[in-house]
This record gives sequence, C-alpha cells and structure tokens, in this order.
Amino acid sequence: MKKSFTLIELIVVIAIIAILAAIIAPNAFKAIEKAKIARVMAEVKVVKTAALSYNADTGQWPPDFDSIHPARLINSFLADDDGTGNPVPGWDGPYVEKWNPHPWGGHLSWQCENNAAWWDNKSGCWVFLNDDRPWTGPLSNDNNGKVPVAVMFRIDEMVDGGDINGNGLLDEGNVREATATGELNFLLAEF
Repeated sequence: MKKSFTLIELIVVIAIIAILAAIIAPNAFKAIEKAKIARVMAEVKVVKTAALSYNADTGQWPPDFDSIHPARLINSFLADDDGTGNPVPGWDGPYVEKWNPHPWGGHLSWQCENNAAWWDNKSGCWVFLNDDRPWTGPLSNDNNGKVPVAVMFRIDEMVDGGDINGNGLLDEGNVREATATGELNFLLAEF
C-alpha cells in the first residue's frame, strides 16, 4: 500500500503556513518602510553636506535644481555649471556621487530662496521630496511618487518633534509636509 498525505494533513500544513505568513508579513513591510526612511534621511544628510561644501568652495549656494522644471535642469552638485552654462568660480565637485529619486518614486529638488512666503518668510535652502517622477515635466502632474502621510509624520517626528497643525503643515522646525500632494520639504540651511 502506498503511503501519501491525507487531505486533513495537507489542510493542517497549509493552515500552519498561512498563520506563519500572517505573523511575518506585517513585520517585513514595516522593515521595508524603515529602510526607506533611513535611506531618505541619509540622502538628505548627503545633500546638506554637499551644499555646505559647495558654499564653502564657491561662496554661494548651489542654484535651484528640479528634474521636472525646464529652467532648472542643470544640477550644480554634479556639474560645474551655474545653471546658465557658465562655470562656477571655485567649484571643486562633483559634490554628490549621483542624484537619486526618493524611495517612493518621486524626485529630489533643491531650492534656495530669500523671504520664502511659504516658509514663514525665511531665507534658506531646501531639499524637496517631490511627488512627480524624475524627468516627467512640470505640467505632467505625474504624482506617482507620493510619500505616504504616515511616513511624513514619522520623519518629521525624527527630525524635529512633529509639530503639526490642522492643515498638515509643520508650524515650526525644519521639516514640512504637504499631505495633500504627498511632498516632504527639509530646510537645510538658513541665511
């Protein structure tokens, strides 16, 4: 007589596997999200260090860079170009090895501004986790790289305590969330 598994034995084994999967899966997804957050934090630190080095070498901040805006396609962190095709006196880069999209699929933007009305009239430089995929164009409204709201709040809490007001914007500190668009903004330098 041939020995084989009975239907009951197969059902028990499948049930055990299902229970184990139900226990392990949530922890695996949490670990993936934690790794994405760690990557963002590391990339923001790299950009901040690069911007400070650029400023020390040239006496100015890198020009605005945004991979979806035609007027700001030159990344002066990577190339000796002031954004208009001219070299930057004192430039000693590249200041970053490469410019990556953020882990949720959007792109990183860099912007310096005097009296930014959208940030309590502060003057400074920001890095943005934009919700549009790199090189999709300013009018595409791609919006496929949104940072999850829970992740935004977790990052804000890590950076400066998570002081959020009712409209999803940070009241004070160095991180602001635009929960409606899925974008996250970091103030890296004030001047």
